[in-house]
Amino acid sequence: MKKIGFIGYGSMGNMLIQGFLFSGAVNPEKVVVSTRTISKLTPLKKSYPPIEITQKNKDLALKCSKIFLFVNTGEVKTVLDDIKSNLDENNHIIYIAAGLSMKNIESQFKGKVSKVIPSLTSEVKEGVSLVCHNQQVGQKDAGFVESLFNKIGNVKVINEKDLEVVSDLTSCAPAFIALIFQEFARAGYDNSDLTRKEAEDLVVKTLLGTSKLLFEMSPEDLMSRVATRGGITEEGLKVLRNKLPSLFQELFQVTLQKHDHIKELLDEEYSS
Repeated sequence: MKKIGFIGYGSMGNMLIQGFLFSGAVNPEKVVVSTRTISKLTPLKKSYPPIEITQKNKDLALKCSKIFLFVNTGEVKTVLDDIKSNLDENNHIIYIAAGLSMKNIESQFKGKVSKVIPSLTSEVKEGVSLVCHNQQVGQKDAGFVESLFNKIGNVKVINEKDLEVVSDLTSCAPAFIALIFQEFARAGYDNSDLTRKEAEDLVVKTLLGTSKLLFEMSPEDLMSRVATRGGITEEGLKVLRNKLPSLFQELFQVTLQKHDHIKELLDEEYSS
């Protein structure tokens, strides 16, 4: 069996590779990691001595049947140009560049392609990784990718046409939620003697508890249990119901426009 290759060891690559190794999802003896700055891999090599490290992507492509591209979107085409002479129909490319369509990748490589949009929440083995496969990916190869990401969270297989909207709900959402709760806490300490740290700590702990409750009951049930008729919480919910729908519609409009702009630029790049 050929090895599993990982090209790129930035922030997301670091998190994912460490997660796969720590969870036991991949055998260190079957892993090859390539990055331009070898010194970045020193701690990884110390923790998992059997892994192989290299600066040469072409060498990795020769040794590996499954190749994960954890490089930035702008670097994917350069990497594919570098390795494609060493690829054949048995190779499987898995990449995480959000704006890059599988059609773009297929213009450079005609074989098996999977696209994964992970979430920062995988760092704590939670959240959802979104997965799409092209038609060349069979059940066994698809199962390998999905089982791998299931080790560091949850997996949702979706149609690529829905990827932008769903990635707002998963990959982008931790940043959106963090800002919402930061501003909620700010309003709290602006209207009290609490410090910023005290207010944010209260909100974060409440968010954790709320998340757990939402695994056991619907949002409607939770709100009805907290908000008594004519009470304080009900007045607050009226404000949110009035303001939030238009705010979130605007958020999706802006992010989807940005997605479309990035896709247009990448389509031009990959068609040239």
